[in-house]
Amino acid sequence: MEKDVSVLTDRATRANQVTWLSVVVNTVLTGVKLLAGVLGHSSALVADALHSASDFATDFAVLIGMRLARRPQDLDHPYGHGKYETLAAVIVGVALAAVGVAIAFHAGHTIIGAWVWDLYPQQPTLFALVAAMVSIVVKEVLYQLTVRVARETQNDALRANAWHHRSDALSSIGTAVGAGAAAFLGGAWVLLDAVAALVVGVILLKVAWEIVRDSLDKLMEQGMSAEENQQIYALVHAVPGISEPHHLRSRRVGTVAVIELHFRVHPEMTVREGHELATQVERNLRSVFGQDAIVTVHVEPEKSRAV
Repeated sequence: MEKDVSVLTDRATRANQVTWLSVVVNTVLTGVKLLAGVLGHSSALVADALHSASDFATDFAVLIGMRLARRPQDLDHPYGHGKYETLAAVIVGVALAAVGVAIAFHAGHTIIGAWVWDLYPQQPTLFALVAAMVSIVVKEVLYQLTVRVARETQNDALRANAWHHRSDALSSIGTAVGAGAAAFLGGAWVLLDAVAALVVGVILLKVAWEIVRDSLDKLMEQGMSAEENQQIYALVHAVPGISEPHHLRSRRVGTVAVIELHFRVHPEMTVREGHELATQVERNLRSVFGQDAIVTVHVEPEKSRAV
């Protein structure tokens, strides 16, 4: 039990550390890009700065979600509070969608204004291009750090936040291309900056949809993947004396795997022997799906030998 608590504590510590790092980075990056966007006359970079600001906001949503998810099981929540992490992922996705809509709307307004009323924005400077390139590198590094911890801890909220970082890097690529072309070519080419911002907005909406869809599926008790279910069956079959595993139901509550299944044993097996096999099945499953996995098994007699 002490080992299990230690593992959970380590997961929480690592998740918190990478998220607080994100808070610091996003705070600095938002200020730098906003300043560079204003001084460099780049609407795409200002939009990019707003995206980084949304990263800053969602970082706190992730921190709160992870804190609530660490609450122990109780009478009202027998499966724990892990869904708070998934709920935090939904919040990240919704925030990302809101930023995407705002960026796309502003960019569209700029493009229409130029085409219809001949109101062209100011030409971006190279200062905006340099800031965008720095943002690409910083946000991609932050994405790699966050997604690695998310995979190792199976944390939905962190995974969503990692994609928020990646989308920021992608938006900075669009900003760099648009601002760079506009800065070097000038004239009507300054609209490339707004076009880049529009593309960024569409990308953010796509990423937001994927995050919200996947998170809502989990909140609605979507089962684990076919590959994971096949792995469960293989782990059960690996225990000698067990046959016909069936009625498998699996899902995740936050990072916790919940597995329920039936299997058959020799009809003359004693209760103690059946219990020992069930215990071995639980050990096999927890060795792969985590020591905090909730495993429920039901032992039945083999039909062909039933009397």
